[in-house]
Amino acid sequence: MGKIFYRLAVPLVRLFIPRLRVEWDVPFDGEPCVFVANHERAIGPLEMAACFPLRKESHIWIYAAPLDRKTTPDYVRADHWWNEEGKLAPLWNRIIPPVVALILPPILRSVPHVPVYHDGRAATTVKESLRLLQAGRNIVIFPEIPTGFGQHDMEKINEGWLMMLPMYEKRTGKPLKVWPVRLDLEAKKMRIHAPFVMDGESPLREQTEELSRKVLQGIFDPV
Repeated sequence: MGKIFYRLAVPLVRLFIPRLRVEWDVPFDGEPCVFVANHERAIGPLEMAACFPLRKESHIWIYAAPLDRKTTPDYVRADHWWNEEGKLAPLWNRIIPPVVALILPPILRSVPHVPVYHDGRAATTVKESLRLLQAGRNIVIFPEIPTGFGQHDMEKINEGWLMMLPMYEKRTGKPLKVWPVRLDLEAKKMRIHAPFVMDGESPLREQTEELSRKVLQGIFDPV
């Protein structure tokens, strides 16, 4: 049912979201990879799930909380969906989370995805992602750290996913390419920057800062 729902929903979603012009800095080489994109609020995930040229070959990292109706309300309240300082914030806090809990989980579960956990199950996220990559699939990740309504950290990203780079290379003997994706609604453009890889001769901890800088530059710089 999930796959059928996703196929039916994609054309409908594309009618209501901005149509972005897709530009590749270099042609895609067909190798399994990780695409890291800016969130652009809810539009980024919608664009990547419904309009991204490689959506059929890609799985999106989705937080596990909004995949479950029981945990969705708390996720919505903590995820800066509205201005917490606004006069209507108390009303939104009561009304929006339970409504979203009825609608969002079945939609998200229909999207090809990998659940992202923040507890003892976190290792399963990486394990499943590596399995998909080795099967020829791509992974889509939104590494931004939200700091408030419509705001995010411009100097730091979530870096846990970087551990997949040395793990993939150890398993396959090939470097795992990272393609930064910049979604810009104002410019109506989706720019996929040229990929980069980690240095397989050096430990990840020595490269984390530089790899994060490359991601930040790719997902935030003007297109």
